[in-house]
Amino acid sequence: MLDPQFAFMVVLLAGLAGLAWWRGGVPLLQGGLADGATLLIRFGPLIAISFLAAGLAQVLIPHAWIEGALGHDSGLRGILIATAAGAITPAGPFVSMPIAAVLLRSGASPAAVVAFLTAWSLLAVHRLVAWEVPILGARFAMVRYGVSLALPVLAGLITRLLARG
Repeated sequence: MLDPQFAFMVVLLAGLAGLAWWRGGVPLLQGGLADGATLLIRFGPLIAISFLAAGLAQVLIPHAWIEGALGHDSGLRGILIATAAGAITPAGPFVSMPIAAVLLRSGASPAAVVAFLTAWSLLAVHRLVAWEVPILGARFAMVRYGVSLALPVLAGLITRLLARG
């Protein structure tokens, strides 16, 4: 059976290719495909390695530990642990998304994974130190960070409520 996500991406690719051909003919279509191939060559190996590392992490980290720390019965504590883990994950989506997938497959609750991803996107400490403070200034960066602190926990709690129904 065909994976629905794969089928969606094939249909999306075909639609975009048709639109490119319609708007600019073969040269625009070839240019777009060449740009996409360049991205694949640049990031494809990194994505493959990230998923291989995630697979190894999945077999090395005990499922019982994940279920206990981040599972459905972990409650607010699990959401807080996931929030802290997301904030200290020093990587881009090539690492954080496979980690989230491993957490889900290893027994973490959706609420904890939502908190992890929300914290990773809003509270990444490495991004705060390396980018926000130097570029935006300490005052603005700290206000933004402070305002965002509760959001991963809130997102996790809302996910818990929605997952129950």
